[in-house]
Amino acid sequence: MMRYYQTSNQGLWGDNAWWQSAILMTSLADISSLDSGYNGTYFGTYATTYTKAPTYGGYSGFIDSYDDDEGWWGIAWMTVYDLTKSPDYLNLAISLYNDISKYKSPCGGIYWEKGGTYLASIANELYITLAAGLANRVSMDQKQSYLDSAMSVWDWFFNVGVIGDDWLVVDGVDVTTCQVNNTAKWSYNQGVILSAAVELHAATGNSTYLDLAGNIAQATTAKGSTFTGNNGVITDCASGCDDDSAMFKGPLFRGLRQLQLADPHDDWVSWLTTNAQAVWHNDLNITNVNGLSECNTGYDFNGPMSPVNEITQGAALDALVAAWAVTS
Repeated sequence: MMRYYQTSNQGLWGDNAWWQSAILMTSLADISSLDSGYNGTYFGTYATTYTKAPTYGGYSGFIDSYDDDEGWWGIAWMTVYDLTKSPDYLNLAISLYNDISKYKSPCGGIYWEKGGTYLASIANELYITLAAGLANRVSMDQKQSYLDSAMSVWDWFFNVGVIGDDWLVVDGVDVTTCQVNNTAKWSYNQGVILSAAVELHAATGNSTYLDLAGNIAQATTAKGSTFTGNNGVITDCASGCDDDSAMFKGPLFRGLRQLQLADPHDDWVSWLTTNAQAVWHNDLNITNVNGLSECNTGYDFNGPMSPVNEITQGAALDALVAAWAVTS
């Protein structure tokens, strides 16, 4: 995956992987949290991204026109802060939170983009995760305002109708009717809400957050379900996909890993390890590049091997890191 870093000297992966680069950087921090031996390499990566990437696309300070993009970056810098304890990274996460907070809808929740045309589930899940995460990291005298924001959007999210009777999250809500208008289901919407629940539980001690997240996790990982095949392997990109949707399953693995560590279930360990093994046996090609072995992974964890890029590498990395974390 690192072969794709800085290809355009922008502190990002690839040429146009903007929000995806936030997820890839988060994945590096997750690896380092499991094995500090990686820190020597990746601390420099975080610093380079912090310096070079903020103005990508004519933006400033990682702030663009989309609240979900900013949410991904806020969570990334919050995660890097956990590892490095550099206040610059935490302050950047706070800056992104403050900007997103300006774009609240009269329906409730946070707009997907700043023109206020749509209420996407993903933007709101990211906002809850970031707000609750900051509540867990700032001083006690600052905590409550972040926590209030997270709980308010969580309550709206669980009452507006984006979670169906099947316990799966759909795409979003119309800003005029304040009703669900897009029932598409994406794997990242099933994953980020798990991360949000873990942060809210850490901030409040209320196990209801974990219980609700557990229902979503069970629905997502059940064999023969919308996202999981009869063999227990995620079905995302089984028929091919673009570089947006190819990234979606990565945050699902991250969210389920976090939920498993907070509220252990044998079924979730089995699902995570089954998928990691699928990557290893069906979707991995080892090549020699300049005398060094490189592991390349494609779109579909069931195989066969498909074209490789920074996105396919990152999604597979999240799956492997998740299995590693829950079995260590």
